[in-house]
Amino acid sequence: MQNGFRTDQSQKLQLRVDPRMVLGGQLMEMNSVELRSAIEAELIENPALEWLDESGEPLYLETILKSVAPAELKPSSEDREFQRSRPNDAEETDWLDFAGCTNTLEAHLEAQLCAVLDAKYLPIIQVVVAYVDDRGYLSAAVEEIALDHNFDLDEVEYVVSTLRDCEPEGIGSADLRECLLAQLKKATQMEDKLAYSIVKHCFDDLVDKNVRGMARKFKVMPEVIHAALEIIRTCSPYPADGYSREGRTTKTQDRIGVPVDLKIVRSEFGWDVEVTGVDPRDLIISNAYRAQMLKMQNTVAATDDEQRHLNTYIQRAKNYIDALEQRGKTLHKLGLFLIDHQIGFVTTGEYRFLKPLTRRQVAAAIGLHESTVSRATAGKHVQLANGEVVSFDVFFKPALRIQQMILEICATETPGQPLSDERIAQLLADRGVTVARRTVNKYRDRERLLSSRRRKAS
Repeated sequence: MQNGFRTDQSQKLQLRVDPRMVLGGQLMEMNSVELRSAIEAELIENPALEWLDESGEPLYLETILKSVAPAELKPSSEDREFQRSRPNDAEETDWLDFAGCTNTLEAHLEAQLCAVLDAKYLPIIQVVVAYVDDRGYLSAAVEEIALDHNFDLDEVEYVVSTLRDCEPEGIGSADLRECLLAQLKKATQMEDKLAYSIVKHCFDDLVDKNVRGMARKFKVMPEVIHAALEIIRTCSPYPADGYSREGRTTKTQDRIGVPVDLKIVRSEFGWDVEVTGVDPRDLIISNAYRAQMLKMQNTVAATDDEQRHLNTYIQRAKNYIDALEQRGKTLHKLGLFLIDHQIGFVTTGEYRFLKPLTRRQVAAAIGLHESTVSRATAGKHVQLANGEVVSFDVFFKPALRIQQMILEICATETPGQPLSDERIAQLLADRGVTVARRTVNKYRDRERLLSSRRRKAS
């Protein structure tokens, strides 16, 4: 029996994914903060990738004028602000100059939290404090904060719990009832303890001012209930009152600690789109690696390992820079699309101008795949021309639009005459959005808005 060799040929179909596409998709999904962290990690791992050397002194307008037209920099005699602000060594500092300084709520809360919590909680502290609205309430559930910002739930709960022990009392509460309980929890006198029990166990009777019902429930005279109610009235329903609103806006979206990935700006020259974060032009291939590669190609014979090392890391750096450039171009296209198709909303921030939109429509309009648009918009935020910061999701999720319109309607209602859910549904219908009353009720509860009866009582 003879032994022999046999050669066969066969064909098979195999799908191979280009690593550059994988890298591009990964960078596309990141927001500006995540992207910065990823780039810093890549700079550590890839010696061929470097920041552009900016060690040289930047050339400002003042520097140019100093050498070309120094007279332009001299203040005139009419420049009163300059004369007032000039230092005078002969005079001591007048501390009354600082009397106008105000303490913002954010600074007040962060100072207290940083004094008692470990430094590792600082990112969570900044985000949680940003969720405290102008009334002093926490505008989102703990679970939502942890999920939206990829924080550990237990750590967020710990920070929020510590926040609720801070001054002013009641800060960081979820609602009015919790706020009052926080201010009454240190009760020592009988009337104080009764006030705490009323808020905790008979809040509906308190809202309805059902004195007789509370008197029967606690088996006391109505006069005692009235005394307890007077103590409740001394509590502040809005713990944030008395603190500066400077730098704070009226919309929650502007205050949450989220990174802005795209800015739509309107100036005297027209519309402009700015992609925030790291500019791909700030990254370059290392000059040392370029020189070594050139030397290897021209004269010096390199070993296989050295050649493999240079080729691998230089190509990796090029792919990374190309992926960053593609990410920036995609976001820029999205910004231009919003200017063309959502001009009313982009200009005013009013949700009644927001037109229904899908990612498929956007992808077809700007010549990209739907999955690319989905990656480019996931978890990212846009700063509109009026300064408001919104999530990309508001352009693609009708429910978010309706929720925001309900918030806008409730924010403009007449104090003392709150609108019912039925009336809100009618106003939405007038704006072209048809929803049922129960839908309004669901979205209002989701935004932690009280019913019209409770809003009137509070």
